[in-house]
Parts: sequence; structure tokens; C-alpha cells
Amino acid sequence: MKEITFRGEPVTITGNETKAGQTAPEFTLTGTDMNPVKLSDFKDKVKIISVFPSIDTGVCAIQTKRFNMEAAKLGENIVILCISKDLPFAQSRFCGAEGISRVTVLSDYRNNEFGEKYGFLLEELGLLTRGVIVIDRDNVVEYVEYVKEVAEEPNYAKAIEEAKNALHCSTANLITKLENAGLTGEQAGQVSGILKNHLEKRLPLFIRDYLPEIFEGKKLELGDILRDRAEVFTDEIKDSLSSLADKTEEFSGKLSEKAEQAFAKINEFFTKR
Repeated sequence: MKEITFRGEPVTITGNETKAGQTAPEFTLTGTDMNPVKLSDFKDKVKIISVFPSIDTGVCAIQTKRFNMEAAKLGENIVILCISKDLPFAQSRFCGAEGISRVTVLSDYRNNEFGEKYGFLLEELGLLTRGVIVIDRDNVVEYVEYVKEVAEEPNYAKAIEEAKNALHCSTANLITKLENAGLTGEQAGQVSGILKNHLEKRLPLFIRDYLPEIFEGKKLELGDILRDRAEVFTDEIKDSLSSLADKTEEFSGKLSEKAEQAFAKINEFFTKR
């Protein structure tokens, strides 16, 4: 597990550590109205999960208010869930007093379900440690931050950036763009499956964001894109690109032509290195 401190002293984090690339576990928590709320209630949305020890502390209050402010800028396809072990009554009181209305505040007070499933439970304090998780519309974890010092704030800008990237490169969004480019629904589904199995969890976010444009036939200077970030490429990624290129050969017409053009540029780049 991650090495976490609370006011400089090491603390123990229990549960299953959350890692990017895994499928997000389902959970049921309690809303401020005492009704159950599930992760699956936000299907087809990108989820930013803001986790903190207690709403009645200064840093946790700042974190919740900051994400509430950011939520207004993100649009309806990105939701922010704020999770702690505070009683729903305390959460409701805080939200009413501070005008918190753009985020969904949830409590894990019943049975530590979230804390155990996501590895955020502070053993010594019986509270949740601080951090942020981004889950895409396909229910895949795209980003995780366990804040190293519980008394410090998370990286808001990074979490929001990752959520925006997840919104634009999810499988559902890609299928729509492929269909708009002229593919049949069946072809678009096949291609998205190839991407999900061979690339989606292995390519860095910056190149995933360009995949829809590649298949729409837009001109991209991929050489420049890749050259700027060449250090991230490994043999594994090269193999993945090659695998996708091989598999796309079975598709005819527009898809095949555009895929070949895109991967010709990628292969040219790697040849020149």
C-alpha cells in the first residue's frame, strides 16, 4: 500500500489499493437524504471521486468547496462524488451552510464499503484518507491520487485534466465518432473493442485523445506529437500499435485506409528514432 502520513506520522491504509486501468468496484453509500447511492447510478458519466477524512476539518472543507466550484465548469457528463465517513446529517448541514449543490456528497459510515474496496481506510483513525479517483464512462479507473500527507490538499488541476481526457477518449464517445465518420454500427463496435483490448489501458492519455481524429481522417502531425513525448514509448506500446495495425487490415474502405495512413506515420516516426 501507499506510504501515507498524518501530521507527519506514518499511518496504515487498509483495503484493496486502487490502481489506474482496473475496473472500478461497485459500491453503495448513503446520500445526505439517507437514501442509498450506487456508483452505477452514474453510468455513462465520467466520475471524479473526492475522498477526505471529515467535512468538519479545514482542509476537507476547502477540498469540497473547491470541487463544488469546479463542477460548474465541467458540464453534465462529468460528475463529482465527495466521500467521507461523516454522518449524512453532518454532511447535509455543511452543504446547506456552504451552498454546496453541484457535487454529490456521500457517506461511507455504515460498513466501510468504499474504504475497503478502494483502499482508502485509515486503520488508526477509522476515517478515510485523502485522495482523488477518476473513473471513465466505461467504469475504468483512469487516475488515482493518494495524497501523501493527509493534512494537505489534492492536486485539483491534475484530476480535472484527467477527467476531461477520460470524457473525450472513452469507448462510448469513440463509437459515436466512428459512426459519424461513415462506419456501420457493427464496424464501429468492432474497432472500439480492438482499441479497448489492445490500446486503451496501455497508451498514455495524450495519444488516446487523438484516436477519434485519426479515424475521422483528420490530418494530424503525429510525428511532432510523438516526438514531444517520445520518452513514454516502450516496446510494449510499440507492440500494441503493431497489433492494432494488423487487426485493422480486415476492415475495408474508409477505416482501413485511414488506419493505414495513421500507422504509417507512427511507424515512420519509430523508424527515424
